[in-house]
Amino acid sequence: MPRRPHLPGGPDAPIPETLAYSLTLPAALAGAALARATTREVLRAHGLADMLDPALLAVGELTAVASQFTESSNYYLTLRYRFSTLRLIAYDSRVAA
Repeated sequence: MPRRPHLPGGPDAPIPETLAYSLTLPAALAGAALARATTREVLRAHGLADMLDPALLAVGELTAVASQFTESSNYYLTLRYRFSTLRLIAYDSRVAA
């Protein structure tokens, strides 16, 4: 059986290194607000409140564009913290040409 990796603060404590979330959001006006509210709480819980302002601005822009241009009824947002970097990625139904 594989061993669980050691994480500082214990397995249940949210720390920056354990920040990994994926959200499915509606392609509607409410989607961007839900994304910003979730991002705000996730960053606070993981001790990354110092990144709130730029992260919320980026999430707002990414989700507004994704909800406007997706051909689906929803889109996806991922939040990850790796190598001292917050990574925000929005996926929609468009296929790059």
